[in-house]
Amino acid sequence: MRITGTLLLWAILGKQGCPSVYRSLNVNKEERGNNGEEDEKDTPRLGKQPPRYRFFLNPYQDARFSTCPQCANKTGQRKLPLFIHIDPKQPLLLNKTCRYCSHCDLLIAHQNELDEIITRVFTVLNPEIVGNKYLVIGTLDRADWKRIDQDKLPIQDSIEALHDFKEAVMFKPMGGWRR
Repeated sequence: MRITGTLLLWAILGKQGCPSVYRSLNVNKEERGNNGEEDEKDTPRLGKQPPRYRFFLNPYQDARFSTCPQCANKTGQRKLPLFIHIDPKQPLLLNKTCRYCSHCDLLIAHQNELDEIITRVFTVLNPEIVGNKYLVIGTLDRADWKRIDQDKLPIQDSIEALHDFKEAVMFKPMGGWRR
């Protein structure tokens, strides 16, 4: 999925057999290339730090994912600085509490909460940005985020400290009745 310029998000979508109400989408091996295997050297990364977390941007307002959609274990909370790119050319570092499954290394951010925060922030700072598409690219270490925020460092320093996501996954609700 191409965003702008060289910003790319590679989404290799989850695995089959999800035990919960949500199932992950799958990509055919032929669509991924290399017989379904991903070569780390071929994957373009924006961040200079090693990738972390599998990421899911939850579009469902009625699902808060207190249990993991992949493994059905309880999720905890993790507060992380998220690096968000908002079209056109507007970076945002946001310290946000997300759901996290340590078993699957899955980080879940709720889209409606991000929409609300972005709207509230940019209504004052830059009203033209409100409602534009955005992409959560990765996370930063807390120490790097504090240093960048306090010293008002340029965007290049954020990119140097950025940990891209290992992969982005999407879960869809399963149809039909359940017990």
